[in-house]
Amino acid sequence: MNQTEDNKAIVRRYWFELWNDKKLEVLDEIAVEDVTFHFPPGQAHQPPTLRKWFETALIAFPDVHFTLHDELAEGDKVVSRWSYEATNTGNFLGRDTTQLKVKDLGIDIFRIEEGKIVEMWVAQDSLGLLQQLKVL
Repeated sequence: MNQTEDNKAIVRRYWFELWNDKKLEVLDEIAVEDVTFHFPPGQAHQPPTLRKWFETALIAFPDVHFTLHDELAEGDKVVSRWSYEATNTGNFLGRDTTQLKVKDLGIDIFRIEEGKIVEMWVAQDSLGLLQQLKVL
């Protein structure tokens, strides 16, 4: 494989092994502990670390399942266009469970360095998610 393909494989592990298979141990293999995040100003949930993001997301949405629609890579960056479906069965943003099924979509950009995710730009439909959860 070449570096671009290697980087895409790391990001696929992020989506499929970490999020879909819920394998927390994969995190140390594919990302540095202090991934730098870039969120839009209106992002509903801005966790301090990727591990905390994963752990708190699974409390609120333990059945979350991602679908990867597009993947582009160049140099040290990989772009993913994704969607997910999940059921809110736990606390989210300090609010009690709603038992509502939600869908979200977005585009993330990952920067890979020495075989690990070091930086992420996250763009998702936070407003739509909050509306589906009846927060707004």
